[in-house]
Amino acid sequence: MHACGHDAHTAMLMGAATVMVANKDKIPGNVVFVFQPAEEGPSDIDVFAKEKKSWGAKRMVEEGIIDRFKIQAMFGVHVMSSAHTGEITYKAGPALNSADGFRIQMSGKQTHGSMPWAGTDPIVAAAHTITGMQTIVSRQANLLQGMGVVSVGSIHAGNAGNIIPGELTMEGTIRSNSPDIRNSMLKELPALVKNTATTHHVHAEVNIAQMMPVTINNEELTHAMVPALQRASNGKAKELKTGQSASEDFAYYAEKVPGLFVFLGATPPGKDLSKVAANHHPAFFVDDATLATGVRSHVEFVLGYADWTKTKNR
Repeated sequence: MHACGHDAHTAMLMGAATVMVANKDKIPGNVVFVFQPAEEGPSDIDVFAKEKKSWGAKRMVEEGIIDRFKIQAMFGVHVMSSAHTGEITYKAGPALNSADGFRIQMSGKQTHGSMPWAGTDPIVAAAHTITGMQTIVSRQANLLQGMGVVSVGSIHAGNAGNIIPGELTMEGTIRSNSPDIRNSMLKELPALVKNTATTHHVHAEVNIAQMMPVTINNEELTHAMVPALQRASNGKAKELKTGQSASEDFAYYAEKVPGLFVFLGATPPGKDLSKVAANHHPAFFVDDATLATGVRSHVEFVLGYADWTKTKNR
């Protein structure tokens, strides 16, 4: 199961569409409801393949969703178990980190574990590479601009404890809340990997999958929509001091037009937030009452945006 709440998001948008279509005469301007597939990544595309293919928001932007419907601003929501039902949190500026993936294949020379000098060891090379990756952030990134992290989540090599294998594959993720730091890490990682491998007489191939930019909420739009968020949440909208560490391909829309992506509490009132399961956990749970907050958020955003643009254009 994929327990992140996208079924709830679809239901919210369907609900908002139903409400707004039934009240067309009260809705100024045109509203576009975007039901986007593959937000978390494709199931049928190898993101590391040489022939790059798009999915999700990036593909919709490339296919002209913004231009075809003359979209002026975008609004999105995401449920979070870290807040109670009815609550909305938001952040102007960088709200979610970028997300990029890497796959590294190292080729050495297989040998018996008792004779390491007779081969070249991709496991030792990989160990030094993983340690070295941490210096991309701690020694090369300008942390006055934001943060970054490089994590390896998967390593596969060998099938016997007494044999040094000839091949190794590892995959990981690169995250940042700064476009500049993100670009720096994407540039520096391949060179570090290849040079470290060469030092250990191992060949390395590095494939980078650029997946999601930093999600940046337009500051002017965000502040202008606070009254709408307060109405949608009965006064329970609160600004976050820091962004979320996860990532969201809503970022591609926000690169084209002013965007606002907010978070909805999904845990029933009274429950201890420190004990509830986080998004993606098998026990993740969305309170049904959260759907109402989501529908109201979409409707209030449309009405609030119309009022704001009318005031701006006077």
